[in-house]
Amino acid sequence: MPPTQSPPTRWRPLRLPPIRARYVGRALLLGYGLFCLLYLSSHALRLGTPLTLQRGAFDAAIPLLPWTIWPYLSQFVLLPLAVVKARDDADRSRVYYAALLATLTAAAVFLLFPTQLQRPPLPQGGMTGYAWQLLFASDVDGNCFPSLHAALAALAGIALWRRGWRATALSWTALIATATLTTRQHVAWDTLAGILLGAIAWMLTPRLFRHD
Repeated sequence: MPPTQSPPTRWRPLRLPPIRARYVGRALLLGYGLFCLLYLSSHALRLGTPLTLQRGAFDAAIPLLPWTIWPYLSQFVLLPLAVVKARDDADRSRVYYAALLATLTAAAVFLLFPTQLQRPPLPQGGMTGYAWQLLFASDVDGNCFPSLHAALAALAGIALWRRGWRATALSWTALIATATLTTRQHVAWDTLAGILLGAIAWMLTPRLFRHD
């Protein structure tokens, strides 16, 4: 008799705890801590000399608008809102773990293929100037490609779209993506790469993780 062949091994999704509404606060704190750890350590430990990205003709045509620092920073409201207001625990878990997957993927790219951009002059005066000072003090001048800012905004937009908040999902996500350019924190192609990263992370999360 021919030898019995064992069936091919199939990938089994990694089982993770679901993000339930009653525990969402502590989950957000843990997620933000992991985000900071991955984002900042990938910059501190980056391998090789970072590539300085050059602004193309499209980027040069986009003006620097200092006030758009506010929609840029609103990313830190949009993503928690999307997690808290997800339509159910399944979507809440999916957007949460997709955001961590996007962060982990981006951090690996930042580490292995570091990039940076020349920062614009620091605007002065008023609350807008203070917001810029806060950004420059807390952020790094690298970790440009892919835009993690755009990736997380895209994920939040997907979750809010599924929640039924479609106008909010489209307008807020588009405003943040545009602000990555008008604040000159990114160039067009790494913003587009970030949006693509967010979409891929959303699609891959159910295949990689279980959280039921």
